[in-house]
Amino acid sequence: MNKIAIFTDSGCQIEIRDEHEGIYIAPLSITMRGHAYLDQIETTSLNVFEEMEKEDQIVLTSQPPLGEMISVLQDIKRDGYHEVIGISIASGLSSTIASMKAAARETGLPITLIDSHATARIQRVLVETAKKLIEQNKTAQEIKEILDQMVQSSGTIIMVPNLEHLRKGGRITPAVAMLAGLLKIIPVMELNHELGGKIDTLCKVRTMKKAIKVPIDRMIELGVNNQDYKFAIEHVLANETALTMKDYLESQLGECDVIVRELPAVVGAHMGIGGVGVQFIKDYQE
Repeated sequence: MNKIAIFTDSGCQIEIRDEHEGIYIAPLSITMRGHAYLDQIETTSLNVFEEMEKEDQIVLTSQPPLGEMISVLQDIKRDGYHEVIGISIASGLSSTIASMKAAARETGLPITLIDSHATARIQRVLVETAKKLIEQNKTAQEIKEILDQMVQSSGTIIMVPNLEHLRKGGRITPAVAMLAGLLKIIPVMELNHELGGKIDTLCKVRTMKKAIKVPIDRMIELGVNNQDYKFAIEHVLANETALTMKDYLESQLGECDVIVRELPAVVGAHMGIGGVGVQFIKDYQE
């Protein structure tokens, strides 16, 4: 039977320095002040967000360098694995999944690709589930079918209270940012699966009190519950807001499997200080 490894990127929030047998992680790239840093190796999300707050600077992000991906796959090959399951950050946010395919072709390793259509906890749950399924001797194709179903029962909803950072990053026009500021609009968006996880507008609200409830109400509308789903509320230096959202989530659904922590730097860098992302994914049932 083929020995299968898992190949992912640092968006999954598994510490690269940790020992995870069979899980290999390529670091995404983060550029600040003209210098590129490898995510989770040379910098962390918290470091990036604190620098953004201190200097109000624009942070650029990119997929793992192709050479870094090839190096990781060579390690996988050297460690005796015969094929790879690649689980990437959303293709709508990064071209990492295409580079995984190119790197695997370069090293001659068969690869089965799964687009998480997200990042953060959703991507991490997919990686952890894949590891469990490998231990159960599932084939790569069987694992892909299970993970793809999990992706379809997942979602990410984001709230950005200040559009100025998106404006500076060129993701919206100055006129739109100015109008939103004048009208006190807080946009709530979600990652659209049909667009490979690209950010799509959900609605616009006028107060933070309403904006905090919208992502939770949206999840409930989609049919989530506290028995079958895992949740995450992740933020850019907005812990108080995230905890308020957690309280509202549990007031609606009861006690949940939910984590509150900082967003991956590659997402938070574009949302700006105060941004919050809410995620849900249906857990794998034997």
